[in-house]
Amino acid sequence: AVPVFAAALSYLLLALPVAQLPLQGFSWLSFFSSRRNRPVPPLRYIGDSQLMQPQRALTEPEIHSPEVQANLDMLLSAMRKYGGIGIAAPQVGWWVRAMVFGIKGENKRYPQAGNVPL
Repeated sequence: AVPVFAAALSYLLLALPVAQLPLQGFSWLSFFSSRRNRPVPPLRYIGDSQLMQPQRALTEPEIHSPEVQANLDMLLSAMRKYGGIGIAAPQVGWWVRAMVFGIKGENKRYPQAGNVPL
């Protein structure tokens, strides 16, 4: 299967002019990873010096990109996995200025908190 894929890719790359290649918005990250099946990385804790570093802001086009949307899904999964009501991107090693926050149903760590939409 790999030689067939390599041959097809070689043909595509050699046969079409670069301007005609279907690469607009293409990303290897989104090609190889399913948006909903991205693994949740371990949390980083107080004392990790990288958590104290300023992170770059996402641009509006980046926010709508498949890669960032997949990372936001992963961030939401991490928040649920670790039982929180909010989590920042650097806590899972994603070095951008992003976070998710919300409460759906009852949270065991914060039983007095009501629903807060994501």
